[in-house]
Formats: sequence, structure tokens, C-alpha cells
Amino acid sequence: MTGGLRDALHELADIVEPADLYDRAVRRSRRIARREAIVGTGAALTAIGLLAGGLWHLPADESKQPPHALSGPAATSPAPIPAIPPVATQRAPAPTHPRPAPTSAAPHRGNQPPPASPTATPASRALADLPGHVFYRQAGADPDVLRLSPAGAGVETVLPKAPSPVGISPDGKSIAYAVGGTLLVERSGGVPRPLATGVRTAAQAPVWSPDGGRLLVDTSAPVVVEVDSGAVTPLAASFAGGRHFRWSGDGSALVYATSYCALKVSAGGTDSAVPVLGDKQAENNPAGLAACQPTSVDATGGRVTVPLQSTGETSADAPDTADAVVDTVTGEVVPLPVAGSVVGASFGPTGNLLVRARQGGRTTLSVFAPGGKLLVQATEPAALNGLELLAYTR
Repeated sequence: MTGGLRDALHELADIVEPADLYDRAVRRSRRIARREAIVGTGAALTAIGLLAGGLWHLPADESKQPPHALSGPAATSPAPIPAIPPVATQRAPAPTHPRPAPTSAAPHRGNQPPPASPTATPASRALADLPGHVFYRQAGADPDVLRLSPAGAGVETVLPKAPSPVGISPDGKSIAYAVGGTLLVERSGGVPRPLATGVRTAAQAPVWSPDGGRLLVDTSAPVVVEVDSGAVTPLAASFAGGRHFRWSGDGSALVYATSYCALKVSAGGTDSAVPVLGDKQAENNPAGLAACQPTSVDATGGRVTVPLQSTGETSADAPDTADAVVDTVTGEVVPLPVAGSVVGASFGPTGNLLVRARQGGRTTLSVFAPGGKLLVQATEPAALNGLELLAYTR
């Protein structure tokens, strides 16, 4: 009797003990995972706190003057407010290890989370102090193109029923577009002048060089057209698969998109891929971000405005209006210290950044200097509600 009981207990122990060890191992693994998650969350909150608290500084070259000096009240305003993080100075190699998601990443346009840095205080809240001119277009086919002249708070139509995507010159006085494949340039409401034929605009709106002397367009391949003479110069064969080319403000770099919705920067004879965006590897691009269409570039090529997309979308899904700023060195989305949803962003020819944001039925225009200072933040005229941001010029 006693021997039979002992044997039965041994058999029961053989059954129960492995299960208990397995349960304890699972519970311990879960405790470790929770502890690591807490530590990771704390580190992320610390990083965001440092950014929000302004515990970073601009690199030395950010103190240089932009190619064109600002004029008016903005040029004499107080010392720059460190509102936007500085541009990285060296291009990073493609990531080979998991990267954290960008602090203001927004896979869906118009649905950005609150900025990682606090809203900034502008030097002026008067629309009349906003430097330059802002161009808009109606949504849909054959849109009217309108111009806002802040000094007089006037809004005027500069091209009714545009027959194709358009390009606005850096001085805001000329507009380029195509009719039946013919590239036309119209200056200040004058007679349109033909420059080239065989021009296609589906993947490349006419883009002006920073000096206003050339136009980059697409024919059977990307070409550059001299505005004065009409002479055509093809880009290098390596650019053949590119689309939506944009010049940097100093003319030293070209930023363009690839067919798989990634970005490249061409500068000094070298092409560099912008990390993260378009990368289908989850460890490199955890938020699944893509950019099928750059819309404007800062003075040096360090930052670009884009409509953010998901890697599951295609270039055909890309909207024309940017809702984010991306660092071309790191591929990270730059936090924009404005309230509301960003519905438009564009770099001007001097490197100033115009951000259009909407909150509670009100739309504001904010202009940041290249160093990050908020120059002007003013309410946009109600007549422009429902229109799309097209360009920001001198």
C-alpha cells in the first residue's frame, strides 16, 4: 500500500513539475518584458522632454545669413528663438539596426499628433509683416491659381483654370505650365511665351531654378530649359527614373522621389538616399512612412517638405500639398511648433519655412527663419479656406 502510494506520487510529480516550471518561466518572461517596456517608455519620455525643453543648440553654420537678406520688421527682430531642431550636418549611412519612430511621425496626412516641441512666440502677429507672397490653387481639375500679397492683404487670381500643374518663379512674378505638351511661361499676366515641346507634367510640374533662369521639366527624360533662349539640356542618365525634382534654395542640391516612394538627394555629383522613408523593413521604418512627392527644399538641401504617406500607398495616391518636413540626413520628421493640424508647408527661396495649420475652423500662417526663429504668425484670410497651398516666394 505504501509502495503504491509512493509510486503514484512520483508519477504525479513528473506531470506537475514541468508545468509549474513552464508557468513560472512564462510569468518571469512577462515581468521582464513589462520592465523593459517601462524603461523604454521612460527613455522616450526623457528624450521628448529634452527636446521640448530646448536642450539642444544650432550648429555653427546655422548662424550664417540666408542667400537673400530679409527686409522689413523681420530683419530687426530679437535673437532667434530655437523653435525648430537644427539640421544635421553629415549624411548618415543607411540604418542597420532598429530605429525609434520619429517624434512627430504621421503616416496619414492631415492627422499629425501634437508637436514634440512647444509652440513658439512670433516676433509679429500681423499678416502685413509676413515676408514674401503665398500662392494657392483650387482643388480638382483646371484649378484657379491665386496669390496672397500680405502687405496689402490682397488675394488675386493669377491664372484661371490652369491646364496643368504649374511652377511659380522664386520672385513670384512668373508662372510656368504646359498646354498640349508645350511649355509656356507667363510673366505678370503678360502673353504666354512657348519654350519647349513634348513636355509631360504628370510626374513633374515645371520647377524653377533658384535664380529664375532655368526650368526643370520632364520630356522623355528630365531636362533643363533655359528661360531666355529655350536651350534644352538633359539631366544625367542616372536621373532617368526620378520624379518630382526640386532644387535647394542655393542651387547646390536636387531632391527627388523614386518609383517606390523614397527620396534621394543629389549634391556634388553624388546621390544619397534619405533613410527611413520608403524602407519596407520594419526595423528601419517602424512607422511605415513613405514620401512619393517632395514639394520644396530648404536653402541647402538639408530639409524637404513632403506629403507623408504609408509604404502601402503608391505615387498615384500622393497629394500635391505637403504636411510635413523631413530631415534628409536622418529621414526623421521634424517637429513643427504650431498648434492644430498642418495642412501645408513650403520652403521659400531664402530658406524661410511657411507652415499652414488649421485648428477650430481657423487657419494660421507661420513663417520660420532658417535658424528656427518664428518671424510671423498670422490668421489667414477666410477667402482662402478650402484652397491648397501651392508655393511660397519672395
